[in-house]
Amino acid sequence: MAKKALLIGVSKYDRAHDRALSPLPAATNDVEAMYRVLIAPDLGGFDQVKVLADPDCQSMKDEIETLFTGCSQDDLVLLFFSGHGLKDEKNQLYFATRITRKNAKGGLSRSTAVPAQFIHEIMAYSRARQQAIILDCCFSGAFDPALQAKDDGSFDLQGQLGAEGRVVLASSNATQYSCEHKRAGLSIYTRHLIEGIETGAGDLNQDGQVSILELHEYATKKVQEDISDVTPKLVIVKDKGWEDEGWEIILSKTRAKGDQSPDTKKQEIDLGEVLLESRSEEDTAYNAIPSLLLPLKPLIERLIEQLKNYCFSHSRSGDVSSAVTTGDTLELIRLASNADWVFLMSQSEGQNSWQLKAQSRLSREIDSGDYTEMLKAEVLASIASESVFMAGHHGTYRIVYDETTEAAKAFILIPLDSSDDPEFIGVCGLSKDSHYLNDACTKIITSFYSAAQCFHAYPHWQPSRVEASILDDLKRDHGFLPLSFYNRRFELFCDRLSQIVIYFEPILDLRKVAITGWEALARDPLSLRAPVDLFEAAELWGSRFIVQLDMQLLKLAATSYRQAGLNARRNRRVNEIIPLSVNVYPESLMRPAYFKAVREITTPDRDGYTLLPSDSLVLEISEKADLPAYQDGVRLKFPLEAFKAKLIQYVRELRIQFGIDDFGVGYASVSRLAGLRPPHVKIDREILHQQQAEIIIRFVREIVTKSSELHLAKIVVEGLDEQSPITLHQLHKLGVAYAQGYIIGKAEPKIYRLTSEKRKFLIRSIQVDPMED
Repeated sequence: MAKKALLIGVSKYDRAHDRALSPLPAATNDVEAMYRVLIAPDLGGFDQVKVLADPDCQSMKDEIETLFTGCSQDDLVLLFFSGHGLKDEKNQLYFATRITRKNAKGGLSRSTAVPAQFIHEIMAYSRARQQAIILDCCFSGAFDPALQAKDDGSFDLQGQLGAEGRVVLASSNATQYSCEHKRAGLSIYTRHLIEGIETGAGDLNQDGQVSILELHEYATKKVQEDISDVTPKLVIVKDKGWEDEGWEIILSKTRAKGDQSPDTKKQEIDLGEVLLESRSEEDTAYNAIPSLLLPLKPLIERLIEQLKNYCFSHSRSGDVSSAVTTGDTLELIRLASNADWVFLMSQSEGQNSWQLKAQSRLSREIDSGDYTEMLKAEVLASIASESVFMAGHHGTYRIVYDETTEAAKAFILIPLDSSDDPEFIGVCGLSKDSHYLNDACTKIITSFYSAAQCFHAYPHWQPSRVEASILDDLKRDHGFLPLSFYNRRFELFCDRLSQIVIYFEPILDLRKVAITGWEALARDPLSLRAPVDLFEAAELWGSRFIVQLDMQLLKLAATSYRQAGLNARRNRRVNEIIPLSVNVYPESLMRPAYFKAVREITTPDRDGYTLLPSDSLVLEISEKADLPAYQDGVRLKFPLEAFKAKLIQYVRELRIQFGIDDFGVGYASVSRLAGLRPPHVKIDREILHQQQAEIIIRFVREIVTKSSELHLAKIVVEGLDEQSPITLHQLHKLGVAYAQGYIIGKAEPKIYRLTSEKRKFLIRSIQVDPMED
């Protein structure tokens, strides 16, 4: 059985209209207080409680229908409403929304309110057997001058909302007022309902539970103590199967006596040692903390859908070369957000005025002349540029009443991060209560805009990378994201990873002047550059992404290397298998899944087939990431020692060689180098541009040589090209035996031997000092 509730509070009414209702400040306070007690595990224990504050008519209907139609038979469903209760000339009951108003004759404008008949019909079709309505509304009668009345009216509550299996509580009967004290934060009726639940005073039979009938009895007594002539109303329509004592819905538990008042005796719980259950990362059998970002998921989906439609239409028209225009991007934002208009403003250096740089189309129902005047006079002219670009928030907005549509609208101004001239995007004509009025939404819009400008039309256009960029930006800004965002980003990550190809860069032995190793490098098949976005995403999103990246690239590297070797042997260029270096994050090496992947690649199968012999694989540990601080969910006291122990397991069981990649950047340290004692160390190209480059290279060589007493140390200097400040000749004099870089050979999808011309060039470069040549 699930317990679900929808709490609606309407305290504000559109004051732009001269026939609007009077405000009710306590209404939204009522729903917040009710939410607190219903969601509390030790009180209401509701599984789902949604708060709807100051909704319009359609939103209120949608949420009510969603509540009652998404239920099973055993569910308990509660609808709570605090606000104006109104009636028309035929005494039909309506519930006010923020747009509710009176018509020209002073009667109710029915299209602006939700009829009780609508709620009655929705509930009648619901499968839930336990249905309850609590109405903190006013209807008719006189009222105490010290109290503020909500409204006037009379109606047949039972006839309009009563039904078998349904309980209706109302703050007054058909001839009295429900009031709220002007000085009170809550209306009187709701205040006593909350009090009865929180204190346990509503548990009249002391059975540890508060039924809705007990709560009504308690609240009625307390209300009448405050206002003697007001009697809350209870409506129950019994069917023949009910017992005489009536049918009761359990609304809440009561707290233990120790929770009611401070206990002078200190109580403690001794749990001893507890082991939490180990779960896979794909396991979702837990309740994640709800995220405020989740309602923005449809916006991201609509942006990407609009982008896909744009790409499809351009591919069909044959336009495959031109970049997407700024105006097109703004139009996609307008369509996805249902805005009236989206524009881009810029300011040139040294100027105070702003110019319209680009714009979307204007919504069809908008008159451009009137809209322009309203925008200039009531939005742009009334906002200082400093408020748009102020640090601490990501944009600003202004609410303006649009006389044409007779509705208040929101206009958002969002600054763009740019090193050039200042720019901002304007999104016009959103609902004033739109959930887009937050910094996460503005971040989504600016991320989409920036990413969309980076990609060209079909075939190079990739809407999935735009979506990935949006999620990455949200991750950087907000840290924790909804689980659905995380899973979607992993899908995009795996899809992007499946497109990658492997290129091989040669490693030169300066003594033999021959290629004695290759490094596997990931490449984007279109740009033929390193897929930096993949590595950045893995480091941003954490372990699951990192391990997936390393496992996929390892298998791809081994498969591609074997195929490249077969092709080379057919061409009689290479006969032997020389070592292949593959980069890996420290995090992956600690994971059983990666260990298994290495074993599968290097261990012969039943037919004796080996994808890559273990003595031909060198795993280069990236220095751009720190050592893992946890293993199997337990914080490591000595991460370096635990990591070293894991490497020893690889060496002993799989006969794998290890090296350190990118020494000199990131998390590289002398203690880490000396502690791991790897047989291979690759010095990053950044070191070559340091004034003390030669001193650093000698120092590293000395540490590795002394640390690696049981094996021959291998120092590789990478990134050598014609502009490098250190030459092959200097490296040879320093005792460095291995090098790689463009001067030796660029990365290619094939492996090969040096040509005679290339070998002669390299021999001369090693033997002759260019300063003496």
